Amino acid sequence: MKWRKVFAATAAMAALTLTAGAVTACSSDDDNGGTLRVMAAASLVDVMDPLSDAYRDSHDGTDVKVDAAASSALVQRLKSGAPADVLITADTATMDQAVQDGLVSDPVIVATNKLVIVVPKGNPGEVTGLDFFTQAGNRSVICASEVPCGRAAEKAITAIGGQPHPVSRAVDVRAALGSVTSGEADAALVYQTDAASAGDKVEVIEIPDAPVNEYPAASLSDSGREFVELLTSEQGKKILTDAGFGTP
Repeated sequence: MKWRKVFAATAAMAALTLTAGAVTACSSDDDNGGTLRVMAAASLVDVMDPLSDAYRDSHDGTDVKVDAAASSALVQRLKSGAPADVLITADTATMDQAVQDGLVSDPVIVATNKLVIVVPKGNPGEVTGLDFFTQAGNRSVICASEVPCGRAAEKAITAIGGQPHPVSRAVDVRAALGSVTSGEADAALVYQTDAASAGDKVEVIEIPDAPVNEYPAASLSDSGREFVELLTSEQGKKILTDAGFGTP
């Protein structure tokens, strides 16, 4: 699929109240009190707060509900009939599937993200690089194969000639990060923005030639289109880069 990258758009600023969880109310284009529903990849959950403030500036009274989960899970929810105005996935492959299934159309790339290794403070597992994830018995965690962070992890590991042997597979990137911050794992592969969100709870090991994921967004309603315009505006780009994301 040929992806369109939007370098400038008029910013639509509206109100956003972050609710990470299931989408429960009606479409924002209905008459039920101006609610906008955003289905967003789990790695976007933190940046939704500042985006909400920007959106509220010109859409006073609009409430935005955010369903943050693994990209594949979000597409499945759309297939099951869950209402949404915007879908943002953590890779183009998942969005391509949503387009092929007739769930969305005309997505645009709004951000990029890079894979890194996170280890607990002090690096108790003495992790030095990706080879740690190839050795059976090491307490390493990567995401499940069907989610973007899992595909990126497998790509990075096979690029060094190895095969992944994690002790467990996480349902999404935040669960992978949590395995390290909780002390359950000695290393996990996550995005650089997730690593930054953990602050001094983790140490970061950069990956040479790390896979870079593109984040496409697609609108399913007029109000959803306005939110995507925010993401592609100069203000939206600044919010995303301040949170550690790259932009197209």
